[in-house]
Amino acid sequence: MNTIEEQLWNYIDGICTAEEKIDIEHKIAVNIQYHTTYQELLAVHNELNKIDFEEPSMSFTRNVMEKVNLELKPVALKTKIDNRIIYSIGAFFALSIIGIFIYAIAKSNASFNFKMPTINFDAGKYVNATTIQVFVLVDVALGLLYLDSFLRKRNLKAQKKES
Repeated sequence: MNTIEEQLWNYIDGICTAEEKIDIEHKIAVNIQYHTTYQELLAVHNELNKIDFEEPSMSFTRNVMEKVNLELKPVALKTKIDNRIIYSIGAFFALSIIGIFIYAIAKSNASFNFKMPTINFDAGKYVNATTIQVFVLVDVALGLLYLDSFLRKRNLKAQKKES
């Protein structure tokens, strides 16, 4: 919800909706706080309208811009970072992580006796002439799509070079 001042400034500036305008006018007529705040803001608004803001002359602006153009352009700060420092910090952390990992493995009681599962896969059931033909067909289609996109990109590059 807007504060009283925000509502009244919107009302004074004329940027509120018709419903808000009617609501604010009613509040000004009924509520003493709205009325006094409205009178104060209206006085400030009238004083601001009386002030004549001075603008600098065009020659002043031109002279300032000419002086700005004569100033030396600031040079970007180029700091040289020694790569040996970066590599040594990285090596320290990498060696620390590796050392902690080795220590954790050495102190653990884990045993690594895993047996590979056996899979009974009869390839003759699944690989026949039809599956090989489908596989080759899909590969040829994908190859043609790739060739098409490659040729389109090459043509676009050739057209851009011409223009």
